[in-house]
Parts: sequence; structure tokens; C-alpha cells
Amino acid sequence: MTRQHGGTAGQRGLTRRRLLAGAGGVGGGWLVLRSPRTAFAYDANQRLRLALFGNLYNAAAFVTGAHVYNAELVALGNVDQRKIPDIFKKWDELARRLDDPRNPQQRDAARRYRRLAQGEGVTIFADIRQLFGEMADRIDALVVSEYDHLHGVACGAALRAGKPVCSERPLGRNIHDARRLRALAAETGLPTTYRSPGTGTGPFRRAIELVQDGVLGQVQEVHLWFRRGGPDRDALPQGRQPVPEGLAWDLWLGPLAWRAYHPDWMSYAHWRETCSGGLGSFGPHTSIFPFLTLGLRELWDTPGPLIRVRAECSRLNPVSFPRWERVRWELPARPAGNLPPVTITWHHGPEYAPGARELIHEKLRPFGVTKPEQADALMKTAGSLLIGTQGALVADDHSVHVTALPQNLFEKIETNRPQRIPESRGIYVDWIDACRGEKPHILASFDNGGPLSELLMLGNIATQFPGENLSYDPLTGQITNHAEASQRLGCQYRDGWRI
Repeated sequence: MTRQHGGTAGQRGLTRRRLLAGAGGVGGGWLVLRSPRTAFAYDANQRLRLALFGNLYNAAAFVTGAHVYNAELVALGNVDQRKIPDIFKKWDELARRLDDPRNPQQRDAARRYRRLAQGEGVTIFADIRQLFGEMADRIDALVVSEYDHLHGVACGAALRAGKPVCSERPLGRNIHDARRLRALAAETGLPTTYRSPGTGTGPFRRAIELVQDGVLGQVQEVHLWFRRGGPDRDALPQGRQPVPEGLAWDLWLGPLAWRAYHPDWMSYAHWRETCSGGLGSFGPHTSIFPFLTLGLRELWDTPGPLIRVRAECSRLNPVSFPRWERVRWELPARPAGNLPPVTITWHHGPEYAPGARELIHEKLRPFGVTKPEQADALMKTAGSLLIGTQGALVADDHSVHVTALPQNLFEKIETNRPQRIPESRGIYVDWIDACRGEKPHILASFDNGGPLSELLMLGNIATQFPGENLSYDPLTGQITNHAEASQRLGCQYRDGWRI
């Protein structure tokens, strides 16, 4: 039986009707989970109690897949409560689909989703801080899938409450956010991951081994690309509009400085102040492949070596992201893996950025990709290319599929399954297993994702100083040669908000 913070059963029904009509309030929890467990321990049949914050990619996977992961959804956090009715609708549809009398497990899952669709056993919040303030002892882990500027405060709230977290990418909105989240994860020792599908695949893990074994020879050149292009908005949203019912505007701003509501502020990946642009949306998917295969994480533990970065772009845009950009990082050698210095170049814009398509075609030609249509098939929307002295690897947009070139070099070499690195059961299953006390080999941890986010956000800083060389010390998290660029490493949080 569910209880409610005050009010009667009739009022509870009215609240749900308001939600399903799209008019839900923006206060704290309306429904409370039945008597909870308090111990963070499980037997094989116990379901992990999950809270979801946001409704984007990570959260969507658990909204309709909780039964796959033997998890129980007990809380929804969303600053935009207009999104909640759609979730109820999905639960109702899923209950109908799963209700198969021939399959007892599916019928059980259908019953659980039907209860959720009726608002039973799930608590709804607008404020992530209130969610943990009221339900910390009834939540086992948090899934975060919100706008970039809310990643840090949500993940931080979970870790400080002693809860494992599965986040969207990137970690936070700026370099200080990423470093703080990595430190928190290290301090707590809790299982962490972020959405990086490729890291849970066999070809990705095998590619790490191929580079370690020297099959490609020395890799000193990498190219990343993303075809979409930046929004290049001319000015910040102007004027004031009425806040829609169901949107907690002050909570949507979260750590950001106050400004009047305008719907354009909620344009995803448009504003430097609220997100990390293309480098934050697709950069983590394409760059994680070279970052891990080339052992770049080592640089964050090594005193001395500096990372150098330089950008060119369609124009300097201090408020939005340029239509096209090309960022080049020069990364020093990694002695532990006996790996040489490497340059990584990010090509982003319509048709990848001027000249990028032709350049990638030229780089692929020595490895047997001689026809333009073959090269285009490898490039598609986004991807990465590692160029070695003997071979090359091309990963797709989410680093899930990897093509090893030239084909004759790899005819007798296993490229799909790792030989030494443990295999993954999938990024979400691995994280759930870790929350249950198992020890899966999670590559997309905060320990790796934090430094990767730093590297990408360093690129965003460089596009605000096009043509200038910036030097970055990954050990200390400081730009060593440019005082003005250093001011972009972090931002001031509003009172009441923190990581």
C-alpha cells in the first residue's frame, strides 16, 4: 500500500489526473514508496531500487527496461514535470505488451509497470536535492539524464549521499565539474559509469589490446569527426515569457545565475553557459576510443607533461558554438605503455568542417579504402580514425563498431572479442552488477570519464581563443600560459547548489 505526504486517496487520484493531463505541479514528492529496505545488500532475487533524474537517453533506457536489469523504479526527478505524463503512458503501453499469460516473468513485469502507470510505488520530485533529502534511505542508485549544466549537481548529490550513479556524458559542464566528480567518485569508491555504449562491446576492448600489442605499429595521429555543425546563435535569449505550468524554472537553472524564463534557453547544446556543444554531445562517444586505446588517462597521473591545444573555427562566438570548428590537441608520450606522442584533431561542422571529408579520405587510402563511397560509408555522421605505421582502426559514431585496416593485415587476427580484458555484459548491466557488489570491468567510469571530459572541454575553451596555443597541465587542471583562458575552467555556482 502506498502512502502520501498528507492528503487523502481522493487527492492522490486528482494529482495523477493532473499529471496525465500534462499539468503536474513542481513541488516535492506526491507518492511514497511502500515500506523500504534500508540495507545496501541484495540476494539474487532482490531488485535494485533506482531513482531517475531527467528523461533523456540514460533514463529512457531504464524507464522501459527496468525489468531487464532486475531493477525497481522508485523515484522520478524532473525539473520539467510536463514530461511525466509521457512516462506514465509508456509504462501503461509496456504493461500491455508484456502481459503474456505464457510467460510468468513477463506477466510479473507487466504487473509492476501497470502499478507504476497508476502512480503506485513511485515518488515524483522536481528538485534533485529534495529527492535525496527525503528518500536517500529508500534509493540504492541514481541514473542521470538531463541538460549538461545539471549533471554535476545531480551526480554530486548521489555520491555525497553514498549512492552509485550512472550519468549522461559529459561529466558536468566544465573542467572544474569533471574534476570534482572524479574526485568524489574516488573518495567514495562507489560504482560509477556514464553513457558510452562502445566501451561495453568486444571490438572496442579488443582494439585496446591490438594497440597494446603493437599490431598497428606506432599510433601518432588520430582524427575525430561530427557532421552536424554548431548552432552559431548570434545573441542570448532576450526578454521575459511566462513560465509554462509544470516547469520549475528556478530548478531548471539550478547552479546557473538567475535569468528570466525564455524557451530558447532550453535549446539543447546551443549555449556555452548551459552545455558543452558538439564536443559535449558527440565528442565523448568518438573520443573515448582513442582516449582508452592510446592510454591517455595516464597523463592525469604524471607530473610534468603538458597537453597543448589550438582551435580554428568559422568565427569567434562567445555565447554559442561556431558553425564549424577544428580543434587539435598535442598529447605527450605515455611512458607506462611505451606509447609515443600523438595528435588528435576534431572536425565538426556541416560536412565535418572545411576540407575534413577530403582529408579523411586521403588518410584512409593507404589502408585499402580507395573509393570515395567506401570512405563515406566509414565516416557517416560521426566517428574516429587511429592511424598507425602498420594499420588503422576506424570506429563508428558511438565507438560500437570498429573496422580494422588494411583487411589483409587482420585476416588471421581476432578483432571482435578481447583476449585479456574481461568481456562486458553491456554498460548498464555492468553498472547494475557493480551496484550489487560484483566486480565487472567498467571502462566508462568517472575515473576515465572525468579526464576525457576535461580534454574535450579544453577544446571548447580553445574555440574561444581561436588561433592561440593553450598549454594544459592535466595533473593540476590548470592552463599554464593564458590567464584569460584559465577563467573558463569553471564557473560560480548559485547559493544553495554544489557538486
